[in-house]
Amino acid sequence: MKLNIHHWSIKLVCLLFATDILFIVIHLIFAYFDISNPDLSIEKDRGYAEIFQYIKEYWIALILAFLALRWRSFLYLSWSLLFLYLLIDDSFQAHETLSKYICIEGTHLGYFSCSMPSLLEPIVSAIVGIFFLICISISYYYSNRVSRKISKTLIVMLFSLAFFGVLLDIIHGLVRIHLLHFLLACLEDGGEMIVMSSIASFVFLLPERLELENRSLEVTAKNHRRVLSKKLID
Repeated sequence: MKLNIHHWSIKLVCLLFATDILFIVIHLIFAYFDISNPDLSIEKDRGYAEIFQYIKEYWIALILAFLALRWRSFLYLSWSLLFLYLLIDDSFQAHETLSKYICIEGTHLGYFSCSMPSLLEPIVSAIVGIFFLICISISYYYSNRVSRKISKTLIVMLFSLAFFGVLLDIIHGLVRIHLLHFLLACLEDGGEMIVMSSIASFVFLLPERLELENRSLEVTAKNHRRVLSKKLID
């Protein structure tokens, strides 16, 4: 399929990546010249780059919710809720807050003693992840070929996001060499931004792609009925 560079969605995709690269370059320049402006750092929670990530996650969740309504698909709804959770988790530190709450309440009620809520964070994240995995798996099983293909692509992209956001984050926390620590931080946060823009780009193109797929199926079905009618007449 020929890529139409003048299409609005392609222009929007280019703007997403250009903005990501701008944030990364500004971060590197400010770090090199030792200019202090935390809001322009890609590592800063609720900094400009982080807020841009929230916007992308919101757009992704919104478009997938629209697709869920348009095609009456529980699979797209599951994906929409997943990205909505990622948005809430990133912007409000949901799993950290929930871990602290469980820790405090559990200690208060005498169920267990928990002095380090951070130990519960992986467990809470794992439970949430399993919940969404079950929802997506069940809806995937009952979905059509096109929706399954789209989900496979989203799964690969989500693993890429986990590579930067989880695996590199663990390595980054273990490294004590200053330069390597800085480079890993840039790779971790910059990689997350690029992957999220890739997901947003893919999702932006889905409504039009699904409409074209639907028209193609309708034409194929119409031609099939026509051929079948001719055979019956003959």
